[in-house]
Amino acid sequence: MTLLVHCYNKGCGQKFKIEDNSDDACQYHPGAPIFHDAYKGWSCCNKKSTDFTTFLNTKGCAKGRHNPDKPEEPEKVRPDPSNRDEVITVVAPKPLPRLPRPNFGEPMQRLPVTVSQSLKQALEKNADKEGSVSNKDAEEEEEVTGLVKEGEACKNNGCKMTYEGEHSNLEMCKHHPGIPVFHEGLKYWTCCLKKTTDFTEFLEQAGCSTGHHCWIKKDGKKVEACRYDWHQTATHVCVAVYAKLCDPATTYVEANPIRLNMNIVFGDAAIFTLDVELRGLIDISKSSVTLAASKVEIKLKKAEPASWRTLNIERQKEKEKEEDEEENKLLEERVDAVDLSDI
Repeated sequence: MTLLVHCYNKGCGQKFKIEDNSDDACQYHPGAPIFHDAYKGWSCCNKKSTDFTTFLNTKGCAKGRHNPDKPEEPEKVRPDPSNRDEVITVVAPKPLPRLPRPNFGEPMQRLPVTVSQSLKQALEKNADKEGSVSNKDAEEEEEVTGLVKEGEACKNNGCKMTYEGEHSNLEMCKHHPGIPVFHEGLKYWTCCLKKTTDFTEFLEQAGCSTGHHCWIKKDGKKVEACRYDWHQTATHVCVAVYAKLCDPATTYVEANPIRLNMNIVFGDAAIFTLDVELRGLIDISKSSVTLAASKVEIKLKKAEPASWRTLNIERQKEKEKEEDEEENKLLEERVDAVDLSDI
């Protein structure tokens, strides 16, 4: 009686005669089994299945000689009886020291801006469409200038000149092309950032740009609300503002370690502004802005390895609480001052 020997090649499992063993007698899998996401397969042929029986019956992808040698089993690790009573102490890692939080009113720095190729192409197409429209507007403007009355003040921000005739159009207009900002008692223009607390001094600030006078007020930039969201990684916080066709010449983003201020001009003379106090600290030198055709991406480098629960701190709510407390105190004082003896 001929003795049959078991083959230990993966995927074979047959019994064979030693004298019948040849170079193509065994069909097996030279790779290793893989179990991932409920799938079972072999690394050598990438044949996957969710059924374990189908996996076991998958035919081998290679041919060779049967293997009668049983592979050695790995040695089992036996616990050392002498260490049975040893107490293992697990100590939580100490938190890293937090950086001191700077003042909200620290000087701001503008972040470097990169204009994507998609935005450049979109702006070129939009300029071609508006070329014919701008010629019509210029003709209408020439007709309207004849209707300007003497003594009419220039409508540009910061300009104090008045219309005294055709020669007034030859004079250069010094004005502020930006928009006024009133924040925490400070008043300033976004174009030159000369801050003051006195309203009269703010109105008397000389313009920082020159151009032509505007005697008849046109429809200015409209403040619009844009949708924006944010996400974070271990090293960065990324803010995306969904504004189409933003203007690279007038759009800017500035920040200090805990503050983010953006001024985005986009579309048909629309503007979106956002000034918030950030939840964590950022490294301004390693932060940047990318202008795309459909959105503005702001990439802020974290100054410390911490997870942010929210993007910003609600400063306005704190102010509203203080105002409510002051109103309650005034009401209490008025109630106490009422004489109830005659009632």
